[in-house]
Amino acid sequence: MTTTSNHFVRFVKRPEGAPTPDVFELGEAPVPELKDGQFLIKVCYLSMDPALVGRMRAESNYADFVEVGEIMHGYGIGQVIRSRHPKVKVGEVRLGQFNMQEYCVCSDAEDSTQINSGLAEPSWYLSVTGITGMTAYFALNDICKPKAGETMVVSAGGSSVGVIAAQMVKQIGCRTVAIVSTDEKAAQIKAEWGYDAAVSYRGKSVDQLQADLEKACPNGIDIYFDNTSGDISEALLDLYNDYARIAVIGRLGIAHLNDTRQDIGRRDNNVTLAKRLTKKGMVLFDYKPRSMEAIVQLARMIQRGELKFSEDIVEGIENMPAAFFRMLEGKNQGKQLVKLADVDAGIDPAPVVIGKLLRSSDMLTGLVAKLGSRKKAA
Repeated sequence: MTTTSNHFVRFVKRPEGAPTPDVFELGEAPVPELKDGQFLIKVCYLSMDPALVGRMRAESNYADFVEVGEIMHGYGIGQVIRSRHPKVKVGEVRLGQFNMQEYCVCSDAEDSTQINSGLAEPSWYLSVTGITGMTAYFALNDICKPKAGETMVVSAGGSSVGVIAAQMVKQIGCRTVAIVSTDEKAAQIKAEWGYDAAVSYRGKSVDQLQADLEKACPNGIDIYFDNTSGDISEALLDLYNDYARIAVIGRLGIAHLNDTRQDIGRRDNNVTLAKRLTKKGMVLFDYKPRSMEAIVQLARMIQRGELKFSEDIVEGIENMPAAFFRMLEGKNQGKQLVKLADVDAGIDPAPVVIGKLLRSSDMLTGLVAKLGSRKKAA
């Protein structure tokens, strides 16, 4: 095998407070020869996610934290370019934790999932039909359970997962209210994503934010799609209706803390008991066995024009740190991705035609009817 250089981003120090660019450094090393049972992924897209901040903290989390000196963790889409694994074919396009690098040597086929580009475009598996879309889909269906006439508040309302969730409940007949950083951002996302109202939090006390939310939610709050935690979430406590549901998705609002135990605020037990609230954390790992359900439904929503989305793509591994902080600061316009390479559709062994049929329910219905008529004629 010709020696190939792997360029990567290494995690070099735990942040003091909010992460800063010096937690990363660029590196390069040769790609090692494959051993029996291994396969080599060429990473095509990397996902920039707020949850990666939690990986930087040496504390209990739902995912392993990254050790200082390791390649920075992260999810991506990649294509198998060499394989000595009996169950993995060259050309397969896969979704997995390939980390912030151009090439990834893998051993366990179960750690990544083969995708079908007929069902959804490769980058979509990190955005609208993938990480962000599935988070919205399962949080809404399994925790929030929205009903027509209810009000849902979304913190980080302009985030890629927030705008998908808002669009989905809007179709059910809910009122949608976003919490964002600035008044300018509030006006922008109302125009772009159809929120009924949007309020800003920057420079405001908890009481001030609560007053703004009270005006935006005249009938109270039935659902909270919580992407932030911290003071922003505290501002909702006195506005919940009885039996409101809270899906805890992220902790972007406490990303500046060295340790999440430093997050000190009003305790919510009294409100939870008095209003009989349902509050549950949502971790996408738990829904892996049901991932195809969400992908198909989201792809069909796009096909029918019911769901719009955007992707903010920068290119090159050297730009990964800048893209990461662009996402953290809310400067991205859509799901923040880093593109490292093109997917070679010509060598992908996935049944793309079947994926296209699944994506279009009308096409699938027509095919079933055609097969039935042929059988009847015979």
